[in-house]
Amino acid sequence: MDHVLQTDVWKALIERLPGVLGAEFALENGAVREVHILSDQSRGPKQIVRDIQSAMLAKFQVELDHRIISVAQIPGSCLRREGQRRLVCERLELSAGRDGSAAVVHLSLDGSPYVGRSACDLSAAGRMRAIAQATVEALNLLLSPECRFVLDDVRRTPMGDRQAVLVGLHLKRSGKTEALLGACYEGEDPNFSVALATLDGVNRRFSTLPPSPESGQVS
Repeated sequence: MDHVLQTDVWKALIERLPGVLGAEFALENGAVREVHILSDQSRGPKQIVRDIQSAMLAKFQVELDHRIISVAQIPGSCLRREGQRRLVCERLELSAGRDGSAAVVHLSLDGSPYVGRSACDLSAAGRMRAIAQATVEALNLLLSPECRFVLDDVRRTPMGDRQAVLVGLHLKRSGKTEALLGACYEGEDPNFSVALATLDGVNRRFSTLPPSPESGQVS
């Protein structure tokens, strides 16, 4: 795995930890030289550093010296506070015909269903992209028209003795574009893992975005 892809996977893990809002890894000759963390004030810097060390060791067998991890904190509570509503992928449907395949993804938010659809060719790569695109289509039903998630790329990559799914997206809002990355280890259903990786990429930002008038309040 190249270094850029490797650090993207690390960031996807660290940014899921409580209190962490952003992460950047600086490498030197393939080794981690510095880790820069942006967090809220819901947890102390020392606890955040310990969480990062434990997560990297448990998930990737990477040992980090606490002295190379710097934490900058900004006021405000954790975005992922207890009780925050989260998107759930309820069901995935795939169909195939002579002309290609189609994916239908069913999401729910507080019991309300949102369905996205996408067509593709018969290749495995096309199927993965269609699943991610259908997930994005369902997500966009929940957002105000000035906000849109756009699919960039979908990849499978080896992580140790397992396979992981990476989904790159862009959030377009008010003329600005933000890059997002979601990651998920493949489970028993590799297709479902693509939808989960897509949701992983947007869950942190989703609750901060204005909702569609038809969907009600998102956060």
